[in-house]
Amino acid sequence: MLVTRVLGECPACGFEIFGNVSVLGDFVLRGCGRCNYSQRIYLPPVRKKVLYLDQPFFSGAFRGGDRRFVELADRIERIAASQLLTIPRSNIHEAETRLWARADELLEFIKTTSRGHKFESDYRVERSQIIKGFRQWLDNGPVEYPIEQREALTARVHEWDSYFIVDVRHAPGDTAQERENKRQSTENLVNLFDGWRQSNDTFEQDVAGELDGAKRIYLSSYLRYFARVGQGDFAALLDSPIVSKVVEGMRHLLPREMPFPMQLERCALFFDSQHFAHLPFQYIRARSFAVLKAMVKAGAYANRERALQKLSGFYSDVDHIAHYAPYCDAIALDQPMAELTKHPGLALEEAFGVKVFSLNNLAEFTAWLDELEASMTDEHQVGLRAAYA
Repeated sequence: MLVTRVLGECPACGFEIFGNVSVLGDFVLRGCGRCNYSQRIYLPPVRKKVLYLDQPFFSGAFRGGDRRFVELADRIERIAASQLLTIPRSNIHEAETRLWARADELLEFIKTTSRGHKFESDYRVERSQIIKGFRQWLDNGPVEYPIEQREALTARVHEWDSYFIVDVRHAPGDTAQERENKRQSTENLVNLFDGWRQSNDTFEQDVAGELDGAKRIYLSSYLRYFARVGQGDFAALLDSPIVSKVVEGMRHLLPREMPFPMQLERCALFFDSQHFAHLPFQYIRARSFAVLKAMVKAGAYANRERALQKLSGFYSDVDHIAHYAPYCDAIALDQPMAELTKHPGLALEEAFGVKVFSLNNLAEFTAWLDELEASMTDEHQVGLRAAYA
């Protein structure tokens, strides 16, 4: 056995190469580097708090320009090492990180902080919610969506961390083009502001408009995909957008003998329903854009240049929050996004029970971490010494 931490004499052969081999879920495997003797030391159960750190937090801590980020990051990493907290990363983190000049170093920092834990891909979370919500709608179930953490995270996040992290590196994309796409999308967003200021639509009408836009994307993407396959263009199976496959998954829940037009009609009716509107991803995304519109109408972001700067990461920030916040105990955001989530039209904390932290309420963030550290039991401390001392 490969002994990672030598503790002393082997009970079987007496050689001084006995110790911890690895941490595996709920026990420490101990063994001898010479003979085959091994033993298991079982650890107390853990239930970690899940904290989502958005990209600005990671980049702020990594660059080290603001001591508040650095000190918080150090403390968070220490609490995570104590098995009280987990900070999973997501594919959105990785996509955003590629746009930074020191992308490889920043991504390594994010992976180290996350201790190997990762959220499911954003599209898997989105698809899972739609299929589950559609099934609930078909069964005439309640409108409220029952959130289950396993939709976004594996049970492994609530196990004791191993000594080793398995990582798969992905080839980078065209970062110059991605930066340009991000710049253009932000400009296009800010270009809408003059029209928004003239709009007389109510907040709820704006929310309904966002949901209707989502409906059109799901249906039109699927119909393009379906038409390509029907015309013999089987490359569509490989190069079609992921969103185009959502309706296909919904159709599998409908009777096979149901005519195709009727199946599409059933899917469209779901997209018009309150069941769809209350899916966590759709609820947060639609209301995030409606809140931004309300803020613009109220006079926010009047300076175009400042708006372009502050909202440069708006789309990815909304994706962070919409896909993952409902599965977390807390989420740390930059100040503009934290302000948006607290708007009565979204009220993220009240809707999903997730604490929202930023530099605006740093004292609350610190107090939350204090309470978390104070919750450590004597039994947990014994487990820490057994596993990592």
